[in-house]
Amino acid sequence: MDYNFCKKMIDDLFIPVGQMVGIQVFVIIFERALWKTELNYEEADLIHVSEAGVELQELSKIAPDRAVLVLTEFLNNIVNTLVQLIGKQAVKQLTDELGEFMLEENSGSLSWGG
Repeated sequence: MDYNFCKKMIDDLFIPVGQMVGIQVFVIIFERALWKTELNYEEADLIHVSEAGVELQELSKIAPDRAVLVLTEFLNNIVNTLVQLIGKQAVKQLTDELGEFMLEENSGSLSWGG
């Protein structure tokens, strides 16, 4: 898994999640996921969430391997927050539709199939 793959997954989640819950709720979900990510990775403050989308360009300031760790944590936190709000089955359906990653049944984390 690399930076571009992680960015694609975040972009791919943006539209369906925004349509599912509304843009304002979407931003709150992603901001909460970002806050949780910042608890483990201070570099997560380089990620910016707005109604226009998720900006990741500033992550290029850190080592690529570290950026991937931050993005993976961010993606898992997005999914975990969605599971808490809309349920595991709805999130599983969403991630299955995206096809490149899937929700693991036991852990609620993402596994990468792409």
